[in-house]
Amino acid sequence: MSRSTVSEEPLRQHGRLRTGDVALAQQVVADVYEPHTLEPVDRSALDARLNAVQNGGLTLGYLTYGSEVRITLPPSDRWYHINIALAGHSRITREDGERGMTAGREGAAILLPHRAQTIDWATDTAQFALKIPRADIEGHLAALARTPITGPIEFDLVMNLRSSAGRGLLRCIEFVRAEWDEDGILAQNPGSRRQLESMILTNLLIAASGPHQQLLRQTDNARPDALRRALDYIHEHAQAIPTLADLTEAAGVSARTLQLQFLHNLDCTPSHYLRDVRLRAAREELLHPSSDSVTVADVAAAWGFYNHGRFSSLYRSMYGESPSETLRGTRDA
Repeated sequence: MSRSTVSEEPLRQHGRLRTGDVALAQQVVADVYEPHTLEPVDRSALDARLNAVQNGGLTLGYLTYGSEVRITLPPSDRWYHINIALAGHSRITREDGERGMTAGREGAAILLPHRAQTIDWATDTAQFALKIPRADIEGHLAALARTPITGPIEFDLVMNLRSSAGRGLLRCIEFVRAEWDEDGILAQNPGSRRQLESMILTNLLIAASGPHQQLLRQTDNARPDALRRALDYIHEHAQAIPTLADLTEAAGVSARTLQLQFLHNLDCTPSHYLRDVRLRAAREELLHPSSDSVTVADVAAAWGFYNHGRFSSLYRSMYGESPSETLRGTRDA
C-alpha cells in the first residue's frame, strides 16, 4: 500500500505513533494492543506508524513498520488478534509449530490468546490489526450456536480473504475505516457501533476455519414458536436494529436453525427481513412526517440507514421512487 499521499493511509487522523525509535514503537503498540517484543531484522531505518480507533470493545488499527521486523507475542489469555494483510507479506509461527503466511488482501493471521506466536514482517508489510476481547468473540459464538463455549476458540492460523466470507469481513472492516476517516455517523453515534461490532464478529466466525465451524453448522430441535418469537422481536425492536445474536436469544434456537426457518418460511434471511421492516417504517415516516422540518436524512438515520446512497438505492428498489420523491409528494399533497 503506497503512502504517497495523506488520504491513502487509513485512519491517519487517529494517529498514535510515528517514529523510527524501536523502543518507543514497542511501547506504544503494546499500550494499544498488548505486551510483545519488537526486533528489527535488517539495518534499514524503522518507520513505524500506528493509527487506531476503538469501536465498541474492538480496537482497529493500521500498522506498518517500514522495515523488516520480528514480533514475539507471549500468551495473554485476554485477547484475540486478527492481522489483516493489506500489502506485503508476513510469516507467522505458533508455539505448537503451526506455520502460515499472509499476503496483501489475500490472507489474515489469527493470533490466539493462549498461544505464544512469532510474526515476521517484510519491509513493505502494512496491516489492519484488530484486537478482540475473549469474552466478546467467545460470547458471540455461544449466542449464535446456542451452546456454552468453555475455552478458547481454536481458529486455524490463516484466514482466506479471497473467499466470499473473507471478502465480507474485509467489507465490514473497510466500512468501519471509512466511517472514522470521513467522520461519519459511526464515529459520532456510539449506539450504531454495536451493530458494526456484531457484524464484524459474525463475519469473522464465518470466514475463519477451525473446529468452531461445526458449531455454526449444527441445527437443533427447533421450538415450534421460534420463528414467531424472532419475528415479534424484530417488529418490537426494529429501530434498535437487533443483531443475529439478539434474534437467536429471543427465538431460543441456533443461528443456523433460525436462518433455515426464515429461508423455508419467508424465502429470506433474518437480516433481509429486518432490513425490509426498517424500510417500510422509514416509508411510513416519509408519508406521514411528524413536522415540516423532517428530512430524508433524519428518517434514514432514525431507522439505522447510515449510508444515504445505499438507503436511496434500497428504497427505490422496493418502492419505485426515491425517498426524497416520497417526501416531496407528501408535502405537495
